[in-house]
Amino acid sequence: MKPIGPYVAARDLGGDPTAAVRTLRATDRLTGMPVLLHVLPHAAPLPELPDSPALLRPSEGGMDGETAYIVTELPPHAHPARDPLLAARGGLEGLAALHAAGLTHGGVSAAQLWSVDGQVALAGAALPWGGDPTPEGDVRALLGALETLGELPPSLRDRPEGATAQDLLTRLDAPQEAPPLRATSPAEAGAEPTPDPAPTDEPDAPPPLVVTTVPAEVAPEPSPTPEPPRVAPPPPPPTSRRRLGEDVRITWNPDGTRRVVKPGQEATTAPRRETRRPTWLWPLLALLAVLALAAAVWAWRSGGGADATTATRTAASVPACCTLTFAVNGEAPGPVRLSVVRAPAGANLKAGTQVGTAPGEVTLPAPGEYVLRVAAEGYAPAQVTVTAPSAVPVTIDLAP
Repeated sequence: MKPIGPYVAARDLGGDPTAAVRTLRATDRLTGMPVLLHVLPHAAPLPELPDSPALLRPSEGGMDGETAYIVTELPPHAHPARDPLLAARGGLEGLAALHAAGLTHGGVSAAQLWSVDGQVALAGAALPWGGDPTPEGDVRALLGALETLGELPPSLRDRPEGATAQDLLTRLDAPQEAPPLRATSPAEAGAEPTPDPAPTDEPDAPPPLVVTTVPAEVAPEPSPTPEPPRVAPPPPPPTSRRRLGEDVRITWNPDGTRRVVKPGQEATTAPRRETRRPTWLWPLLALLAVLALAAAVWAWRSGGGADATTATRTAASVPACCTLTFAVNGEAPGPVRLSVVRAPAGANLKAGTQVGTAPGEVTLPAPGEYVLRVAAEGYAPAQVTVTAPSAVPVTIDLAP
């Protein structure tokens, strides 16, 4: 790790070895925040870039002896782009904004593509990379960087010659055309089939989908030996619930139900059952109420001294507030230790207290902003600022 000004360079991100500008991943020694350092061949002012979310803007520049550098701040959870489709959209948006403002990048590579909150932004624009940069060269360099991440998106493979960044961005965002449908009428269904079309030179062209409608009425072919029609047996006659000539009277029970009374029977009222509660129920309930009241009074009188103990046990049983997830990029001989540099007032943590190791989950006692010291065997310690609670994992990069 090499100090450059107030920053510590962690590793060289590579790129074009013949370029005059080097791209380094570094850390602010004061705040522990990650930054990009572009080491320049000579001192240069900060470039004036167009206002676009697809461009990472430099924040400051400086000199460390004879070394000139420009700093670009990174969000805490930014990482190098890995998805070719997201990198293509972000890179083309950044180049389109630069070229529309009359500027060029000059050093597009995978080291300049950074994923921030699900979108990719382009860094290192309009720096003195050397040579004679052109918009066409920027587009070719971006496509080459995308091939190092994976396969190019299908809409960018068969691109026309001389296509600009805005042209490729339009092709990337254009919806895919669906294959045409061809319907055959009932009259055409009985006609002779047409020969298949000649194969085209396009290998990816999908075959057309043919939908044939069948005529509604089709005359059945005569059977040589017709079978006699099957006659279903007639349904049985409906049965009557009473005999003809039998008088039936309908009465209503006291509970609202209907009752059928045949001759010779009297409409008697069904006795209603009366539910009685046992005589011992009310005295038992009164006794239980008196016992509960006496227990409450005894607990109130004798529980004054136990309030503190109960409160202490309750406070001790309350789980910690916030759990953060830490991830580690790189290899270390052992776990990465996390200790407290500064904690919020409600956390009751002293400086130097170890709160956990990475990778894994670390539980913090109170919400707020924490400054943690990151230490691993074989690496210089660094600091990281986290805010709890947070569902976004914190990534720790270990430089080789």
